[in-house]
Amino acid sequence: MGFLSWSGVLFLALVAMTTTGVRGGPRPNIIIMMADDVGWADYEVHDPQMATPSLTALAQRGLVLNQSYTLQTCTPTRSALLSGRYSYKIGMQRGKIKGTYLRWLNESVKLLPASLQELGYKTHAVGKWHLGFCNWNLTPRYRGFDTFYGFLSGEQGYFTHSGSDGESFDFRDNGRIAWENKGNYSTELHTLRVQEIIKNRNRAPFFIYMAYQNAHSPWEPKQSYIDKYCSHVNETKRRIHCAMVAALDESIGNITQTLEEENITDDTILLYLSDNGGPTKYGSSNWPLRGGKASFWEGGTRSHTIFVYPRGLTKVNATWDSLVHVTDWYPTFLSAAKGDVAQAVREQDLDGYNHFSRLKKFLAGRRNDMVYNIDDHRNRSAVRIGSLKLLKGSPSALEHSGWYPPLSLIEQGVLPENSTAIPEWQLYDIATDPEERNNLIDDEMYQEDVEKLKAFLEEESTKLIPFPTLTKASEGNPKYYGGVWSPGWCCL
Repeated sequence: MGFLSWSGVLFLALVAMTTTGVRGGPRPNIIIMMADDVGWADYEVHDPQMATPSLTALAQRGLVLNQSYTLQTCTPTRSALLSGRYSYKIGMQRGKIKGTYLRWLNESVKLLPASLQELGYKTHAVGKWHLGFCNWNLTPRYRGFDTFYGFLSGEQGYFTHSGSDGESFDFRDNGRIAWENKGNYSTELHTLRVQEIIKNRNRAPFFIYMAYQNAHSPWEPKQSYIDKYCSHVNETKRRIHCAMVAALDESIGNITQTLEEENITDDTILLYLSDNGGPTKYGSSNWPLRGGKASFWEGGTRSHTIFVYPRGLTKVNATWDSLVHVTDWYPTFLSAAKGDVAQAVREQDLDGYNHFSRLKKFLAGRRNDMVYNIDDHRNRSAVRIGSLKLLKGSPSALEHSGWYPPLSLIEQGVLPENSTAIPEWQLYDIATDPEERNNLIDDEMYQEDVEKLKAFLEEESTKLIPFPTLTKASEGNPKYYGGVWSPGWCCL
């Protein structure tokens, strides 16, 4: 066989290596679709006033994960998702990556996209970053993503793509400032980019991290979404929130339609989740769960989650009741990509569990315990073993500690309930009391469980990296960068 023939064989072998694993079979495409500030009852399956037909259809093609948890706010969840580590172990238990704060996810922490790159994936981040950007090495393309299209900060106008001052622009197409996007609705821009990535893919499998802006503040829906999906909602805040969630849902429908058109639906894993509970003061609802965004209550941490893999699941249109923490998605997707999960757990000290084979076979998951979070700044924490949840300190940071019904019920005179007295320790059985109404901390039957949970919390607290004292760097002011939020004003 001549040289050219051997070259052809070698080329085909290299192509095969990028699309198959050492155990054979194709590597699936992976898309994570993370909503922002969408609460437990912000879906039509929990509140018929909402309009989420695409997510309803998605659930019918996959599994709804009924015991799926994130963290209480944006940055802790994003750091846990992409690192596979509990946020308090990497100093990310609170947010505050805002403005010119010197704050970021440590660059030494290896992220999921970097691991997938090593397996031949093309990796893409679209939407919201919010993990630090004062140095270029903290930005997506230096953390394992081949491309980035979106904004680096945590909040901006949906049309202006600027902060509350209206001047600090923040929209990038890779390293380029995307001025041309001014005036265009961010959700639609992000969706078009994901569709382009799918249509222009090469032979390699792809990983897309679609971090939606919806439905985070500022509350700026397009009027067309109100008219089409939410004009029937009487309460103003709920109507606006409904429209912002409807835009998210329409985006998901457009992306899944593109997968169908490209004939790769069966080869693609889809994960949908929200980064935290909804902010109930602003039209979101976590009914019937207690609390909201920024709290350790179920309403602040429990996420409506959908997992879809047409080629892999033996059961669909079903509910998977096993415990899932957001850290689990790193090893789960690494397993799906035929990576060495045991090596990653060993070398990176991952906290997540690999659920991939169990999800496919509809078997019970491996996780039996979980740390909701340990917040040394506010002296509050929450842990769980089995169905028993132990809370220490005040679980709520921003909102009250009661129960908000859907605002559609508030319109009918059903008022929010509040809880005025918050004891230092609380214990709830989430299996029988998901609304966290019956505090069992003094029940004699549970004292052995309380001691076990306290010991678990104490042990995990020894692994905490203290939340740092925050400082600001005036050098990061956008006025020094032509009115644009830009990296380059801190040293690592």
